[in-house]
Amino acid sequence: MRILLVQPTTYYWGKKALHSKTRWLLGLTLPYIAGLTPRHVTVEIADDRLGPIPFHRHYDLVGITATCATADRGYEIAQEFRQRGIPVVMGGFHITLHPEEALEHCDAVVVGEAESVWEQVLEDARLKRLKPRYQAQGFHDMAGLPRPRVELMNLRRYRVKIIPTQTSRGCPYHCSFCEVPIVYGHTYRRRPIGEVLDEIKTLVKVTSLRRIYFVDDNLTGHRDYAKELFKGLQPLNIRWSCLWTINTSRDVELLDLAKKAGCYHINIGIENVCPESINSIAKVQNPVEEYEWLLARLRERGLFYSLNFMFGLDGDTMALFDKTLEFVERIKAPMAFFNSITPRRGTPLWEQLSQEGRVHKPEAEKYLGMVCNFLPKHMTPEQCEAGVWRCFQQFYSYPSIFRRLLAPPNGYIFQGLPSNLYFHFVVNKRIDPVDFY
Repeated sequence: MRILLVQPTTYYWGKKALHSKTRWLLGLTLPYIAGLTPRHVTVEIADDRLGPIPFHRHYDLVGITATCATADRGYEIAQEFRQRGIPVVMGGFHITLHPEEALEHCDAVVVGEAESVWEQVLEDARLKRLKPRYQAQGFHDMAGLPRPRVELMNLRRYRVKIIPTQTSRGCPYHCSFCEVPIVYGHTYRRRPIGEVLDEIKTLVKVTSLRRIYFVDDNLTGHRDYAKELFKGLQPLNIRWSCLWTINTSRDVELLDLAKKAGCYHINIGIENVCPESINSIAKVQNPVEEYEWLLARLRERGLFYSLNFMFGLDGDTMALFDKTLEFVERIKAPMAFFNSITPRRGTPLWEQLSQEGRVHKPEAEKYLGMVCNFLPKHMTPEQCEAGVWRCFQQFYSYPSIFRRLLAPPNGYIFQGLPSNLYFHFVVNKRIDPVDFY
């Protein structure tokens, strides 16, 4: 049996597909599904972003993963294979949230996590009796997960030589804009630490790379687990990147263990510096009045970080853009990403805005860029988009880079200067730096 796993690319607003010779990071989903596939099945992987889809080849099944931003392109790819008589199954966040929509474009969908149904999907495809819907019953306990087959990927096509792995799924928080709690049923599940460590050791052997990034939505959602994980990582002599919440900095023991374990980059969803706006999205873990000293604890330990901001929330006024820029300059943030908040269908925030009649471009959730797809309370969508671009351009301007990293030179200069200079180049072409990931 021969299958193809496809990661569709994304569209810019205006239906222009994003293609490039390289991308920054290798994703986990397709190598993981390949690892979940029995070894007697031949697996090929296609990244639509990096090259043409092999429509001319014959497969017994094509599997397509889809996020909100990649679903439309995924449907196009599915249609092309179906016209050639090849069955297509789709899964992923968007498909789990909107299975009926997806079934208009493919033969079958996987709703929820794949572990409990994937072998059945393959067997039914082999016998040509594919069912329309494969529904995961409950959530996996995270024990005994297969190793992602990253060796199937051409690692030369990815700029940052870093390998993905996972320790948990879900998040203990319930922010209203986020689809993670919806897809994972408001659970937060963790893998056995020994299995995580064994997987990392094997990934290092297979790839000869010693840099790992944890794809977890919140690596430190369970502090005691995170501490034991970091202790286990220390002998492995690796460097790693992750996402965690800003309130992690309350625990200095955890920060010190992360530093000793090889942490070299943390991405933090700080979201907004307006308390009213933070309250409007139920982001209870983000105490705005404590941001500065919590981030200072990272700087004291030389832990490099990047911050994510979103604009257009109910407390946001036009003055917030300047206030945000003043904040990131004052703390000398080494990296930051700015966005118009984009509520997704299926999230509490989408439901709220829909009921209030404020969603004016529902299709905008599917595209890259700074499109504001709803009506903010205190600005127009166009003002929101312009403010986001102004934050990007001022933050990555030469004077700002100089003040944040060079005046005087600080511990972030060697890690932060190359990315800051690169982002200076792309934002002045009005390209969202996140597009390159």
